[in-house]
Amino acid sequence: MTEPLHIVLASSIAQRDPAIARWITSGRGSLAFILGDVDCRYRLLAQAINWDRVLIACRNGVPLGYAAFKQHRRGPFSPGIRPFINEFGLLSGLLRYGLFAISECREWRYGFYLYGLRVRKTARRQGVASALLHATCERAQDSGHRTIELEVQANNLGARALYARHGFTSIHRFPVTLNRLLPVPTVLNLRRRLSPHP
Repeated sequence: MTEPLHIVLASSIAQRDPAIARWITSGRGSLAFILGDVDCRYRLLAQAINWDRVLIACRNGVPLGYAAFKQHRRGPFSPGIRPFINEFGLLSGLLRYGLFAISECREWRYGFYLYGLRVRKTARRQGVASALLHATCERAQDSGHRTIELEVQANNLGARALYARHGFTSIHRFPVTLNRLLPVPTVLNLRRRLSPHP
C-alpha cells in the first residue's frame, strides 16, 4: 500500500535538508541572465528563503514537490543586496539586484501569486502537482483571496495543460516587446477564480 502524500508548510519542518533549499533556489531559470546558473542562484537566495511561503509535498518523509507562493507582497525569497555585490562585484551586483527587485515588484499586482511549482521527475504523473495546486488554492481561499494567479512560459505545453485542467484561464501574454530587448521568454498570465468558503 502506498503511503499518502502529505503537504506541509516548509516553515513547520524542524530540520530542513539543505538539498531542499538548493532545489527551491534552482527555479527562476527564466531569470538566469540576472541570477546566473543554478549554483549562483543557490548562493544568492538560499539564505533568504521565506519558508512560510513554500509548501512541500512529501511521501514517507521524502520531498517530492513544492509550490512557492507570493502573498501580501512577500514571496519565497527576500535577498538583500550584499549577496549580489559579493557574487558579481559592486556595479554588476547593484544592476542585477535592481533588475531582480523590479521583477519581484512586477508581481505585486497579484493578490495571491503561485510563484513556482516543481515535482521531481521520479514523482511525476502521480498526482503530486495536482495535490500541490489544490493545497495552494486552499491557502489562498483561507487567506480571503478570490483569485490565484501565475505565469507560465508560453512554450511549456505540459504545464499549461495541467493548469487548464485545474481551472486556470489565460488573461494575457507578457512580455510582448520586452523579450526583444532582454532574454526573457514569453509568458502567459493565468488566473483561477476561487469559490469563497461557506
